[in-house]
Amino acid sequence: MKARLVCTDFDGTLAGENPEEPLAPEFFRWLSQSRKKAEIAWVIATGRSWESLREALVFHQAPTMPDWIITVEREIHQIKEGEAQSLEAWNKCCTETHQALFGRHGALLERIEREIGSTDEVTVIPDAGAIGLVAGSQKSIDRTHALVSEIIREHPEISTVRNGPYFRFAHVDYHKGSCLAEIQKLLDLAPSSTFIAGDNLNDLPMLQRKFGHYLACPSNSVPEVLTQVRNEGGYLAQQEAGAGIAEALFHWFPLSA
Repeated sequence: MKARLVCTDFDGTLAGENPEEPLAPEFFRWLSQSRKKAEIAWVIATGRSWESLREALVFHQAPTMPDWIITVEREIHQIKEGEAQSLEAWNKCCTETHQALFGRHGALLERIEREIGSTDEVTVIPDAGAIGLVAGSQKSIDRTHALVSEIIREHPEISTVRNGPYFRFAHVDYHKGSCLAEIQKLLDLAPSSTFIAGDNLNDLPMLQRKFGHYLACPSNSVPEVLTQVRNEGGYLAQQEAGAGIAEALFHWFPLSA
């Protein structure tokens, strides 16, 4: 089986911590060479907005743009001629669902802001139609996670989307995995021809065989990702970030001579 859909996170997965390093040259070599023999769609699934992602891709001088993007972990856009075109039906439903969710649970969000955001090490920020939290230390991250989990425990329709020190709130049905499934449906592509790579907690929803049979993570991934990818039969790269993703792609889909 050949890859027909490649879905990657951006920060920590393609782009490493050193901004001076070239952006995943071996990944783009694999993509360019493989596209000479088959049509392959590339999706970036990120917690960033399109504006932030585009700025990062331009800064890193990415040799090509993705075909599709999943932004703020729940919105879908197709990239045409360097511009993002909203998948209106999905994004409209997503926006309405979250407006209703945050409307129903306004008091709960106020409680989170009051009880957790009042500490010196947690900053409350406006985020994707609600509030977000930024914790300042690992101790603060752990404490924030425990407190938020307790507050929303009896509200299963609300999920906490975590990435490092950042906490975002979302409807449980909207995440990188459900967005990827929608793109697969639009392109008529199956999990059996899908490669997925990520490194952080917000990637866990998509790092499942039900979305892609070829899973991978770089060596700099958080422990929870390493464990899930291993349990799902995926590939744990020896290298970090983009070099690790290229390693995984060459493992699963070696370039023929």
